[in-house]
Amino acid sequence: MLLVQTTLYFTSKEMKKLLSLSDCHLMHEREKGNLPFIKKGNQFLYEVDDETLVSNHDLAAQVINWYQNKHEIELDNTPTEVTSIKALALLLKEILIPINDRFGKITITYGFVSSELNSYIQKNSRTGTYPSIDQHSSHELNANNICICDRGGIACDFYVSGFENKMNVITDYIVNKLEFDKLYYYGSTRPIHVSVSNAMQKHLQIMNESANGRRIPGKKAYGDEAVSLAKELLT
Repeated sequence: MLLVQTTLYFTSKEMKKLLSLSDCHLMHEREKGNLPFIKKGNQFLYEVDDETLVSNHDLAAQVINWYQNKHEIELDNTPTEVTSIKALALLLKEILIPINDRFGKITITYGFVSSELNSYIQKNSRTGTYPSIDQHSSHELNANNICICDRGGIACDFYVSGFENKMNVITDYIVNKLEFDKLYYYGSTRPIHVSVSNAMQKHLQIMNESANGRRIPGKKAYGDEAVSLAKELLT
């Protein structure tokens, strides 16, 4: 099942950085019809296809290469399924790029998990991972050609520089302003887990910690009720 896509336009400055083009090359590519665009006043705004976005955007690279900071393994963690690529593009468009533009630098602490990486994690550091439901493997297939995650979509965990102690603010913004599937909130000083899918549930789940350190589900809400719950996190 294909994900419903949103259109995100990039300015000339952003396109030059994304595609490593000079002003002259950008103009030639536009005039040759290689770059879909609209014109708003004197400004050109460009549309980028999903594969180009996933292949070139800095945030996509973070979502894919996050494991290099946690695991001593070398592998190609790039999504292989078309629906996984579309899901990652949707995550960028709906969540990561808007947050990055509004609040500043994002750091991905747990991102996309390919079949190979999932096998490694489940063998070496599986504690706290739930690959069949956590959406980190998106639409990827395991060695038996079966979807690793039953939910599809895609998820990542992240924090925002300058908001390391105020992730409740980022949570409130996402719930109020952005399209998302599930958001797991672990506290104002912890990275948040957020996902997108073809059926955006707008599900906010508060996760608490027991006396022995176990994560346990707390309050949860959907849609408008999630907005009210997110407001509680600000008090």
